[in-house]
Amino acid sequence: MKISSRTVLGALVTALLLGSALVPASASSDDRRHYGPRMMKFFETFDRDGDGRITREEARSFRNERFERFDADRNGELSLEEYQQLWLDAMRRRMVRRFQMIDEDGDGRITREEFARPGEAMFWRMDRNGDGVITRDELRRGRWGKSKYYDDDHDDDDDD
Repeated sequence: MKISSRTVLGALVTALLLGSALVPASASSDDRRHYGPRMMKFFETFDRDGDGRITREEARSFRNERFERFDADRNGELSLEEYQQLWLDAMRRRMVRRFQMIDEDGDGRITREEFARPGEAMFWRMDRNGDGVITRDELRRGRWGKSKYYDDDHDDDDDD
């Protein structure tokens, strides 16, 4: 059974709306390792009073503050442009992390080669038999692991 990130996010939001507590802010280091830094940050963001519980009111308060922050014309509605700004703000940290992962030499710039590397790796993971072609059958097989045919030195222009 395949679970999408949208499903997981929906379940998490539902839990918040019902006022359930996820992870206490005072969690031990074992809890932090178990839940991961992203979930802990998420919890700490919503646990407004730091009591280790997220109430429905805390969740509402956070949402209302976000809405107000991006309702630039203060009309009580988000236009597409205002919502776009909210979305971009929410995705910025993920984008920065991804940039840093691709920028292998850490110079703050992504070269053409650095940019191409993740796409090449994905292609060769999907090309399960290593023939340089992805078929529908290979896609239907589901989860792709590391291809035995891919290495960092793979070169499409090599004819041998």
